[in-house]
Amino acid sequence: MLKTFQILGCSAGIPTQDRGVTCVMITTQDYNMMIDCGEGSYLRWQKAGYKWKNLKYIIITHMHPDHTGGLLPFLFYRKLYNIGSPLTIIGPPNLEAYLTDSFQYTGISHNQDLRYINIAGHSAMELDKGISLHSLEMEHKVPCWGFALEDGSRKLVFVTDTRSHANIVKLAQKADVLIHEATFQHHHREKAMEHFHVTEMQAMEIADAAQVKRLILTHFSPRLTDDDVKEWIWRGQPCAVFDERQEI
Repeated sequence: MLKTFQILGCSAGIPTQDRGVTCVMITTQDYNMMIDCGEGSYLRWQKAGYKWKNLKYIIITHMHPDHTGGLLPFLFYRKLYNIGSPLTIIGPPNLEAYLTDSFQYTGISHNQDLRYINIAGHSAMELDKGISLHSLEMEHKVPCWGFALEDGSRKLVFVTDTRSHANIVKLAQKADVLIHEATFQHHHREKAMEHFHVTEMQAMEIADAAQVKRLILTHFSPRLTDDDVKEWIWRGQPCAVFDERQEI
């Protein structure tokens, strides 16, 4: 059963003094999942009180460093703690090769039970304890996927680094929670299009079209202040949450 989500990093591209780059934790009744692992994710993960023994999956949307830059150090620390439980890493086709090449020079994978799933060949799969994972490709500069997690009664969708695309509405249809990127403010919508991102208003339009219950915006440009994003309201609810664990 899906229980909570927590935004550990919400900055786009570059971390700031107060905001890390992309990392989201999902808890279920039986285990935890991490979506993306940007630079510095381990420290925020540790500070939030998560435990190695509960982490069963890491899901990577795409290969840009602000979404993967913390993954290699994270696996290194896991090795130093002698964590022997299986960890499944789900991500783009070149993720396994990237990690394998890195391990060749660092020895990080020694004594770790790491398993890989290439998301390009698995648009739908069953995770443990009745959780299903669905994915659709987004529209970004590199191959990028959005993900929907469902347990039969609850649905959480995570979408980042994409232009507005029909696949988002399809994936997010009637989700309980849609976590969606909003890299640019709407007056910079042409720049958002140029850089394969969306604005807060475009994300809200997507949420309306998909008939979701709650919209959470993330992946903010470092130029945006907390006060800027706290002004973003959708259906009477604030769209930005910082660090707090939230019910799904």
